[in-house]
Amino acid sequence: MIGKCKSLVMFVAVVGVACIALNSAGMNTQAYAQDAATTKSADCPLDKGGKCSSDTGSKQKSKCNKSGCHKIKEMMNLVQCAKKELLKEKIKANLEKKIGSKLDKIADLLVDAMLDECRSEMKSKVRSSALENRIREVFTGKEEQ
Repeated sequence: MIGKCKSLVMFVAVVGVACIALNSAGMNTQAYAQDAATTKSADCPLDKGGKCSSDTGSKQKSKCNKSGCHKIKEMMNLVQCAKKELLKEKIKANLEKKIGSKLDKIADLLVDAMLDECRSEMKSKVRSSALENRIREVFTGKEEQ
């Protein structure tokens, strides 16, 4: 019973620290309430299939174009996008460090399974083709009697 309570307290502490870290990093909770791969933000052109660069290709006309505030908005979008890319790189590096060898083994298993499936599919196609040829021979009368 005491062991279970310690585990629960540790879990709550870890989750609390993770929440504090995410909040201090400026992440919004909506991004973590949903699947991160499907979460879209209005800030990053990557979410719209674009590329992050200083030229976002924005052709918006606004009242403040002459004062340059549209450029500031583009730069802030660029900063948000860079932050997102950096976080993604750090997550990848952390995953590689912690479970990279396991992921390598899983990748090997998946590749081997895919190759086996392709080989089986090719054998099946060859058998199907041979069967079709034999059936054609029967219909065309070219079979040996």
